[in-house]
Amino acid sequence: MNAKKGLLIGAVALGLTISGAGISSVSAADSNANVPASSVSGIHSSITNQEAAGTLNNIYDHAFIGEMPGEDHAFRINESTKEDIHEKLGNPQEVDGQFDLYHWEMGNPGYGFAYNEDNTVSEIRYFGTGVERQQNLGGITPAVLSEQIGKADTILAVPDTNEMDYVYKTGDYELHFVVGSDQTVDHVNLKEAE
Repeated sequence: MNAKKGLLIGAVALGLTISGAGISSVSAADSNANVPASSVSGIHSSITNQEAAGTLNNIYDHAFIGEMPGEDHAFRINESTKEDIHEKLGNPQEVDGQFDLYHWEMGNPGYGFAYNEDNTVSEIRYFGTGVERQQNLGGITPAVLSEQIGKADTILAVPDTNEMDYVYKTGDYELHFVVGSDQTVDHVNLKEAE
């Protein structure tokens, strides 16, 4: 555990997991893990846009309190309600399975929200921005994750998508960085640890 992670865990707790059938778990420390070499390589933070590194650290820091940051809002697991989301973001543009989806537009990030039976938020999915994506999630690779917030606690292979899921435990929550075939973070999930 890196020093930053240790200090934050001591202060507060948070996390996120992806739920779904067929996800296989691989220990990040297992050198025999069947993880493609390309999924653990990538550009280093020293040549990555500092805005992307700032976004990563902001997401990670807020995860310890069960929160996904936003420009003019902060949504929190098991506290923010569907009504709170609709009040801040309006009605969802799309409902996909268990998620209410809000697409990125004009530099504003996209989000997805799943709810508990009491209509409090159970999971937050952050899609980042579409415009200048390199300065947001598109500038975050597995190497940047490692350099900025340390080694993932677990790496999950997502079947049929060629995606890898880098899981960081943050106390009572888990934060999942889902990396696409282009070796950048496609989206981030946050939910209470099981």
